[in-house]
Amino acid sequence: MDRKIIEQLADLAESFNRIGLKPVICGGLGIYLCFYKAQGQARQMIRATSDIDLMLTKTQVLKQAQCRAIAEMITGGLGYVVRDGREHLHFKKGQHQYLDILSPPIEGFRKDDVRIKFVRSKLHGRITPEACFIEEGLRTVSLESPEDSGLEVQIPSPMNLLLLKLFAFNDREEGKRQDLERAQAHAWDTYITIMLTNREDYLEGQDFLLRHKNSEIVHTAQSIVIDKFSTIEHSGWRHVLEASSFYPDYNRRQKGAMLDEARRRLIRWFDVNPGGGKPEIT
Repeated sequence: MDRKIIEQLADLAESFNRIGLKPVICGGLGIYLCFYKAQGQARQMIRATSDIDLMLTKTQVLKQAQCRAIAEMITGGLGYVVRDGREHLHFKKGQHQYLDILSPPIEGFRKDDVRIKFVRSKLHGRITPEACFIEEGLRTVSLESPEDSGLEVQIPSPMNLLLLKLFAFNDREEGKRQDLERAQAHAWDTYITIMLTNREDYLEGQDFLLRHKNSEIVHTAQSIVIDKFSTIEHSGWRHVLEASSFYPDYNRRQKGAMLDEARRRLIRWFDVNPGGGKPEIT
C-alpha cells in the first residue's frame, strides 16, 4: 500500500483519537488493514487504493456535539474541501488525498435521496443500507510505524466487509450506477476477503448469520452469491479472471482452480447451495 495514503490515514486517526474516537475505515484500505498480516497467496494481491472510505457510525454521530466536532475536524482542522459535484460526501486535500463519507441508515437526521445530512452544508454521508450491522465485530488496528505510535483505527469484521463488497459489486455491475471497472475492483476485493479469512473469521460470520437470519440484507447478500458468484462462469468471478494481475503466470486451468476454491468458500460462508440440499463443505 502506498505510504502516502497511510500517512493520510495517520492524520485522520490522530484527529479522531484526540476527541476520543477511532475512525472506521472501509473500502480497499479497510481490507488492507484487516489482512496485511494474513497468511496466504492472496495477501500479495491486496489492491492499492487512492482514497479513504470513512464510515460514520451511529455511536459516533448521535451526540450532536460529537457530530459537529467530526465535521469541524474534517473541513477545518484537517483542511479537506468538497469535490465539485459531490458536495459534503466526497472531499479532497491537496492533489491526491481523497476522503469519501459513508453511513449506515441512522434515524434522527435529515435525509435527501442517497445522503444523510449530519451537519447541513458541511458534512453528509452516503447512506449504505448494507452497513446497518457495521458496529458488530469492529476490530481495532494500531498504526505500527514509530511516527504513528499509539494511533488506532477500526475496521469492519470480515463478515461486514463481505456484505459491503457484495452489495457494491451488485450496484456497479448493472443498473443506473453501472461501472464495470468499479465492479471488477469490488469482485477482486471479494476474492481477497474470502481467501484470507481464517476459521475464527468463519465462525464469527456464522454467529452473525444466525443472529440475523431474518434480515433482508443477509437474504439479499445470499441472493447475490447465488446469482453472481455460485459458478466460476458467473459474472463475479469472471471479472476477477479478466484482471491482468490475477495470477499472471498461471494458465487458464490453474486460475480456474483458484477461483473455484474461492467460490466454494463463499458458498459455504453464506450457507447457500444453488443446486438445493445442504450447503457445500470444503
